[in-house]
Amino acid sequence: MLVALDRLSHVSSWLFAAWIGALSLALVAAWHVATHAVLVPWIAGSLYLLAAAADWMWLASLPRRGISFGPVKPPLLGLTGLRFLAGLVPLLGVAAGCAAWACLLAGGLFQVLIAGAVVYGTGIEPFRLGVTRIEVKTSKLPPGQRLRLVQISDLHVERITRRERELVVKVNALHADTILLTGDYLSFSYVGEARAMADARQILGGLMAKYNIYAVRGTHQVDSNAVLAALLDGLAIRWLRNEHVVVSHGGSRVAFAGASCTRDRSIDVPAVQRAMDGIPAGVFSVLAYHTPELVPEAAAAGVDLYLAGHTHGGQIRAPFYGALLTNSDAGKQYEMGRYDVHDLTLYVSRGIGMEGRGAPRARFLCPPEIVCVDVVGA
Repeated sequence: MLVALDRLSHVSSWLFAAWIGALSLALVAAWHVATHAVLVPWIAGSLYLLAAAADWMWLASLPRRGISFGPVKPPLLGLTGLRFLAGLVPLLGVAAGCAAWACLLAGGLFQVLIAGAVVYGTGIEPFRLGVTRIEVKTSKLPPGQRLRLVQISDLHVERITRRERELVVKVNALHADTILLTGDYLSFSYVGEARAMADARQILGGLMAKYNIYAVRGTHQVDSNAVLAALLDGLAIRWLRNEHVVVSHGGSRVAFAGASCTRDRSIDVPAVQRAMDGIPAGVFSVLAYHTPELVPEAAAAGVDLYLAGHTHGGQIRAPFYGALLTNSDAGKQYEMGRYDVHDLTLYVSRGIGMEGRGAPRARFLCPPEIVCVDVVGA
């Protein structure tokens, strides 16, 4: 779907302008049929045309402003459809007997609200980087002992923006014992691109932990073995490839396991099992795996803390409903946040960046997050 949408970028701008003009005329016709007026329908069509042109100019300005670096036409197509529907909704009021001018004013208000949401979702919320803190208690550490883990997921680097610069500062201020990187380091649009690779390496190289930094592979279309090997080459980051390491922490032992993600259960379930095999009994275990889909298998393997990402929390969320799309086989079951499943704690990060290709570079009701997990001996 993302690849198909991305192809819209190659559609002629003149053809796109003709599409917008046709929708504007269709709106004029609909208002004329509903109201039998002359002036009101043309004002409704003109408002639509003005709003669509403003969307186009705003989206085209994002790369120049250093905000985001995706294609313009795929999200613009979605916005033109949404604005067309917003232009039709006031006609329900006309059908109910409301005055045409009052309904036109309501339609104008809808268009202004959409414009505000577009500016907020593309230019403001993607940069509202926060730190989410959770505490996990365990009897596998001595009472009062504390282990601080920081999870970073779904960087999706296109270029370094103020979000990425702030990320390094905020992560290092947490003074993590261990940092876990749970996949998708580059944007789908910039996989293997030299500048994106260099920018991502600069970000990853700036992260600091007291003991170790571990990484796992994310979606295989984004994090191929060759790309990830080049990305991590020479950095003080250990790539966990279906394996685990046991480290000492304050006199106790903690196991960090990592499995590569292929989105194929016949491959990934055995990979998680291999990663967990051999962890001594009584050792607190942390599994880093890109998606939240293997909860039953992780619980059966004895995982205590499972850190995942991939869903972006939906990236665009609706009030009261949540994620419109998670791109996960688990659907909305594990869309974001903390889930306690028997003896396992799962945390699904909303991630840092945004999907590439034809997906909108927008977040709505779903700001990016750094996850800080304090594991405390109970």
